[in-house]
Amino acid sequence: MANASEKPELEDPPSSLRSPVWEHFGFPVKVTDGQRQMDNSKVVCRYCSTTEIGYAAGNTSNMLTHLKRHHPSVNVSSTRKKTSLVQTVTLITSAFKQHLVSNSDRAKAITHGIGVFIATGLCPYSVVENAGFKYMIKVLEPRYEIPSHPHFSQKVVPALYEKLEVMSSSELSRVPSLSLTTDSWTSRATESYLTVTVHYISPQWEMRNHVLQTRPVYEQHTSTNLAEHLKEAMNEWKLERPGTTIPVTTDNAKNIVSAVKEAGLGPQIGCFAHTINLASQKVTSINQISRLLGKVRTIVTFFHKSTTAAHILESKQEMLNIPKHSLIQDVPTRWNSSYDMLQRYLEQQAAIYSALTEKPLKNKDIYTLNDEEVAMAEEVIEALKPLKTITTLMSTESRASVSMIIPLKTTVLHSMAPKQEDSSAVREDKLAVTRSLQERYSVCYDFLHKCTALDPRFKALPHIEDDERQKIFSDIITEMMTTTEEETEDATEIGAGSSSSPEASSTRSPPAKKSVMTELFGELFQRQGGSSKPTLLEQVQEEVSKYRASGCLSLEADPLLWWKGNEATYPHIAKLAKRYLCIPATSVASERVFSTAGDIVTATRSVLSAENVDKLMFLAKNFKLE
Repeated sequence: MANASEKPELEDPPSSLRSPVWEHFGFPVKVTDGQRQMDNSKVVCRYCSTTEIGYAAGNTSNMLTHLKRHHPSVNVSSTRKKTSLVQTVTLITSAFKQHLVSNSDRAKAITHGIGVFIATGLCPYSVVENAGFKYMIKVLEPRYEIPSHPHFSQKVVPALYEKLEVMSSSELSRVPSLSLTTDSWTSRATESYLTVTVHYISPQWEMRNHVLQTRPVYEQHTSTNLAEHLKEAMNEWKLERPGTTIPVTTDNAKNIVSAVKEAGLGPQIGCFAHTINLASQKVTSINQISRLLGKVRTIVTFFHKSTTAAHILESKQEMLNIPKHSLIQDVPTRWNSSYDMLQRYLEQQAAIYSALTEKPLKNKDIYTLNDEEVAMAEEVIEALKPLKTITTLMSTESRASVSMIIPLKTTVLHSMAPKQEDSSAVREDKLAVTRSLQERYSVCYDFLHKCTALDPRFKALPHIEDDERQKIFSDIITEMMTTTEEETEDATEIGAGSSSSPEASSTRSPPAKKSVMTELFGELFQRQGGSSKPTLLEQVQEEVSKYRASGCLSLEADPLLWWKGNEATYPHIAKLAKRYLCIPATSVASERVFSTAGDIVTATRSVLSAENVDKLMFLAKNFKLE
């Protein structure tokens, strides 16, 4: 060992020298004529600073001996662990700074997640090029490189569609009974589309639906052309069921009503919400009511267009302690908006009158309703209240089954019965609604009664006579018998087909040998005894009698939940209930596609291809986020 008079500059050992002892030593460096020269024949202890130790390549024994003798407190093994941890963290940090490989599991998962975000969030494909979106992704995963928007429109979203399409097809193939709703709409690009939605009850007695397709209709909306689109949906999704037709709920337009029949589907069920809307429009078209609504409409339009008037109205609402509600502008095609407009006017009439007497608004030729018109408005609101309640129920009720149509129609007609105290205007209103509803659903009346009878809330059928009620349940028994016999025949054919094979014949067991008692007494006493198994007809009749004798379910209760708990008690009726109660009372499910479509086919995306519209609609309505 040699001692140097000055503390030398030390050079760290190269990374190839991995022994933990190198954490405590370095190679001395001398500067000669401005040139740094490292002496790799010696090492210097970092603790002694000036102590030099001879070093031969690969030999660290002298260094270990020096540490043990002069620095016994230094633990070389613990230092080794620390060095290993530092190296590990360095390697991880270095790897993290590298870009994700595009086909790695992590990158694929992020790309898939963005595709789901686009599909379920109704976002344009170009969102992936948005600066804010890119920033968010960079913060969440700096290594990820976002693919271009054609990658999502041509690969990612179509892959999501194909996977969900296969899953939906598989689920529908296991459903014994289903129904359809359909409606048409026009996009911002003035392209016409027809949407078809399927409805069914799951094995767990849950109402489910899928938007199957939203396809463009380039030709005229004739019944023949619409029928072809319905057939296309039936074939593409394999919806046909042996021994039964598929019910379809639509609006009351003649072309779609005829199209359902031409497509071999049915019965066609008129959307009850649309039926109520048509009846109510008969009321709004009466001269007296039309003039009344026109006057209110003028007032509402004035306050909507004038910021000064709107400000004065708000101040009057506060002064008079009237709710600060905005006036409602009606939409001529939606009668309930006219009802809401009139009702809101009556609520705000004091504030409206006070506002119009203010100096800035005095000479605007806007006139409020007189006392006679206010009285008429109040009477009309009261008379049409049942229709408003039903419209709201049909639009929001997730369990709005076809079983409710006859009870609702009966309720409306009962509420429209004239009363002695009715004014002439109210009598005319009620008569218009009654005439519009009276003959509705006459074509499928028996079918709808069976639906009602299979709903445990309405099974008593109190609105019809005993003879008609008995006939409905007799028809139900006949249908159950037919259905059960067909299922038995199908099962027998399958069994016969499998047993006719040579393998089945060779393994078939010989017939069981009769006992002595059976041989002796069986033919006479078993035939005459009372313990024989009841026939299928007797079983079904007893089941229906037991069902009718049990109490009706509460009107607020869920009929499907009741059937889930009573399926084992009434097995034959339960099968029929699944067939009938899956039919919706309205085509709202298909109509709601229009609002979603408006979010998809926006002004900035009006050039979307019909194929992309179909896929995005399908994913937006059917994809369930976990």
